[in-house]
Amino acid sequence: MSSRNSLVRRTSGSRGTGETVVAPAGPEPGWWSLSPERARTLLLVAARPTITAMTATVLLVLVVMLTTGTDLTSAPAAVAATWLAAHQVPLTVGKTTLGLLPLVPTAVLVWVAARECARAVPKRPTPVELGWLTGAVVVGPMLMTAVCLAVTGDASGVIPLASPGPISAFGWVLVLYLGAAAAGIASRAWSSLCALVPIEIPEWAVLGARAARRTVLRMLGCAALATVISFFVHLSRLDDAFRQAHNGIDVLGMTVLSLLYLPNVVIGAAGILSGAAVLFGAGSVGLFGVTGGHMPVLPALIPVPEGPASSWWIGLLLVPLAVGVLGGVELGRTSEDRPGAPWATLTCAALSTLTFLLLAILGSGQLGAVGWVGVDLLMLVVLMVTWFGFGGFVGMTFARRFLTPTAPAEDYDEYDEYEDDDYYDDDDYEDEDPADDADPVEYDDPAVEVDGELVEDFDDELEVSIAAPGSTDEPADDIVDVEVVESDLPDEDKTPGR
Repeated sequence: MSSRNSLVRRTSGSRGTGETVVAPAGPEPGWWSLSPERARTLLLVAARPTITAMTATVLLVLVVMLTTGTDLTSAPAAVAATWLAAHQVPLTVGKTTLGLLPLVPTAVLVWVAARECARAVPKRPTPVELGWLTGAVVVGPMLMTAVCLAVTGDASGVIPLASPGPISAFGWVLVLYLGAAAAGIASRAWSSLCALVPIEIPEWAVLGARAARRTVLRMLGCAALATVISFFVHLSRLDDAFRQAHNGIDVLGMTVLSLLYLPNVVIGAAGILSGAAVLFGAGSVGLFGVTGGHMPVLPALIPVPEGPASSWWIGLLLVPLAVGVLGGVELGRTSEDRPGAPWATLTCAALSTLTFLLLAILGSGQLGAVGWVGVDLLMLVVLMVTWFGFGGFVGMTFARRFLTPTAPAEDYDEYDEYEDDDYYDDDDYEDEDPADDADPVEYDDPAVEVDGELVEDFDDELEVSIAAPGSTDEPADDIVDVEVVESDLPDEDKTPGR
């Protein structure tokens, strides 16, 4: 039934009869009120990722401690420290500060939380529902972080593990899970998320954001390819990297640790390809030179080039430039708003650079006696915004003059991905109103006879009273007496007396 006749309600009786529809009276429920189904959904969103992550952490710590013969009395502190480290909270063991932490556990935790959040997004969410959902995503990890801080504080008198500052710990957890909530909501209700912005988002900004996502992925792909090639070029260093290993368990541990740090290495490679240097304390590695310094012995660092810098390394600057040109070509061919295309190019360059800045901050930190390890952030921002911006304008100009415009590609609908996802049990997130999922009954729109004239449409805001046959009751003064004329009834309904 079309929305224009949505106020005409049919009862369980004959479709030819009707009744007066009276809206339920009473105050609107407050923002704090939740249905039992919705409360259960939010509880799952808050608890399941946290419980899953903590269970995996406990199992990992126990396996490591049992295989290495460590006393299990320090297991609670080890579990708490592992949880904090997985959320990029810097740890201090003795006098050594470990701020350069692997990104693989962090990425997995954020991905699981984002998927859980996306699965629980209502079909037509309201701002209040999105606020409840965001709070549910954050509250579980925050509570677990508070417990871990208390455990590390109690264990600091037994083992040389200093309890991290609460501002740092809660700040990292809050930022990570707010990002997970935003990603999960955006994947299912992008329009609802944009509606929360107080100003209207121009079309060129949306196009620039989509192009920035592709630009970041292309640059990371090029950096990963360069890392793999450099690894095989310097494969002779593999024996030196495992020289400190005494047995097979040490080899396995160093290999797993290197895999966990692999995203950090790829982010550093992206910085080097842009022209920025990667700092290792007093030393640095870049396309324009290599300065000697103390570097950790780890298989993950085998791809790091050694000095002196070769002249052909400068040619690698064409990689970020080519990525920027490709993004500009796409915007030039698909953008229907020609005056807004340059702004879309600038938006793409700015958002891409901002994304790499955030990734570089996550992938850097203090590493004990080595010092601060990470990409030179200032040079990274200056160089990437230059390559992506300049290359984007070149590609956009070229596409406008020499290439045929094409229709913009439709965005990938991630809603279908979650619908077919086997990771979750659909019974955990039942619809709050089961009637919404029932198969709708198709009826032809009835024609309405008002004062002897057939009217096929009427105002939805008009309250309609459909008088039953033979009824002597007079309708209210402000209600129109109408008769529903069913024009196309199914064959089984065309019986005498109907």
